[in-house]
Amino acid sequence: MEGESEMQNEPSTSTASSFHNLSKPKLIYAFTVVTVVLALGFCLYSLPAPFLPLYHAGRNVSSVWDGVILGVVPVGYLISCTLTDHLMEHFTFKPILMTGSFVLGSIFIINSFFNRIANNAIYIALSCLFRVFAGIATGFIAVTSFGALTKLVPTRIATVTALAEAALNGAQAFGPFMGSLLFDYGGYSIAFWLPGLVVLCCVLIEITIPRVNTLPEKSDLNDASKVWGDPWILLAAWHCAACQVLLYFHLPTLAPFVERSLGMSVVWTGLALLVNTSTIIISAPPLGWLIDKFNPYFFVMFSSVILPFLYMCIGPIPLFHLATSKLQVMLVLALLGFFVPMGCTPILLIMFDVYKMRNGGKMSISASNTIISIYCSCFPLGGCIGSFSAGILSLYMPFEWSTGGLGFLFIVQSVLSFIYCWKVSELKKCTNGERKPLLE
Repeated sequence: MEGESEMQNEPSTSTASSFHNLSKPKLIYAFTVVTVVLALGFCLYSLPAPFLPLYHAGRNVSSVWDGVILGVVPVGYLISCTLTDHLMEHFTFKPILMTGSFVLGSIFIINSFFNRIANNAIYIALSCLFRVFAGIATGFIAVTSFGALTKLVPTRIATVTALAEAALNGAQAFGPFMGSLLFDYGGYSIAFWLPGLVVLCCVLIEITIPRVNTLPEKSDLNDASKVWGDPWILLAAWHCAACQVLLYFHLPTLAPFVERSLGMSVVWTGLALLVNTSTIIISAPPLGWLIDKFNPYFFVMFSSVILPFLYMCIGPIPLFHLATSKLQVMLVLALLGFFVPMGCTPILLIMFDVYKMRNGGKMSISASNTIISIYCSCFPLGGCIGSFSAGILSLYMPFEWSTGGLGFLFIVQSVLSFIYCWKVSELKKCTNGERKPLLE
């Protein structure tokens, strides 16, 4: 283990030493600004969730459109993750980050005038369109932020990833609360234009970020196709997406289940989900430090053992003959907030490691940017699959059976994860002495 720690203190890519030559104060400043902008982007990502259904009820918009208008954001985010990969071949992270902030802030400011649109059909169409673009802008912010942060601190990939995920999860949890306050205070318009103005002003601050090289060499541009064509990298990415399915699957159907089985209101459900998010925020930084210090493959395998059985207990599945209780639901959600990130946070480090192992121990900036783009796309992909499939299954089976069934299905994913980690270990032994992957 100590050997792995020493190995990880070396630059994680062949060009890591050229990523930046910033002094410590400038490094801290750049890291702070990028992380704050990432958090603000995801605060706006979830901000309209609590008040849009209330506003729509007042103007006789069907509740079906609540889910559509809110649900198209991750679709735009997913599209953006694939676009940003190509943009980062031609532009450094600053102009892309500034564009994302400018577009996101502008969209929210324009959105603040939608309450003046009398025709509901036009209102719905424009809301869906603008929310897709909001998702695309959020993707610009997310991919470039992760790309910049991993190049600012290339020797502590898991720690940086965990801190960024803690920031965005905290912002996503705070967003609905902030949206509710603004809507209650000043109505629809202020709930959009004020946060939009804050993000728009961030562009002026982003100009001051010291330069960090995220632009690949022209000779390295083909490395992006190597990443997309490598099943070993894509398999790791899929595990991250599969873990996110578990994090989002219960969200659309949890409140009705809690009301039916526990007799508790939606406020209690919100509190339980807040506990879930708080666990992610609190545990992410120390978890990232542990993953960087020890073997990340171990954390993937350990979480794979726990997650399927944990998810069977969220209902719990009737086969277990366990009584549903408030403590049980709250505890399972809290544990999910710890073990799902344990399965996701090591993935970026593993994807880097696998690429290096299969490419002579080297990794170009182009390959790094592409891997980060794929990694960021795992989250909206898992979220879309989880929420969409839960909505369909709720028509045919109760909450206890759908979540329990998904837990059983995840056992297959766990077995595949074990096989993957074992096979990668075998490949690493074959290349030992010839190549220098991130971990030994």
